[in-house]
Amino acid sequence: MAILRDCTSIPSCEVELNIHRVTDESLKFDIHLRSGHNFPEIHSKIACLKRDFLRMLEDLKQIDNKNLSILDFHDPGLCIYHIPEDGRYENEVRYKLIFVIDAGEKNHFRSTECGPAICLIVNMGQINEFVNSLKSELISF
Repeated sequence: MAILRDCTSIPSCEVELNIHRVTDESLKFDIHLRSGHNFPEIHSKIACLKRDFLRMLEDLKQIDNKNLSILDFHDPGLCIYHIPEDGRYENEVRYKLIFVIDAGEKNHFRSTECGPAICLIVNMGQINEFVNSLKSELISF
């Protein structure tokens, strides 16, 4: 289980990924989007190629704060948008990430890249911890 939370004193938004199955070629995971007590939790099961998942994790660690980035799999299911965040906060760079679950894939078996989403503002330390936690979980299978 890996959780990425808002970089605030009282985080209210988070993304949780739980890997359930890993083969040589593919993996399945659950994703949960949580946004405080006033909004319902959104969750979905996603299957993708293992190499695409690992590539997305590496890309996540390499984002910069000057360019817009879109991180996704070749298979539909999850897309992560990075929007550059101007300025520094308490001497640290922050990154605005939007996690989008593909509602078209889940509802109609066709990719639309649109669906429920959550926006988090995080720092690179949090991103690295999230990525390393997911890689450790992969290795444990």
